[in-house]
Amino acid sequence: MGNKLSSKHDPTILTPKAIEVLKAHTNFTEEQIREWHAGFLRECQHGLLPKDQFVSAYEHFYPDGN
Repeated sequence: MGNKLSSKHDPTILTPKAIEVLKAHTNFTEEQIREWHAGFLRECQHGLLPKDQFVSAYEHFYPDGN
């Protein structure tokens, strides 16, 4: 009973599968992906980005909206 793996995904873990998916769909190398992930975790230790931080980042990258 108590040894079942949780069905919830831990957002702080960067799995090999996730790295492969990101490499296949972006121009980033594994090293770059790991660096971005580490930076994200420095800002969001629990692996979750609060809505206000998302909006702020979105406005920074897309100042004209959509």
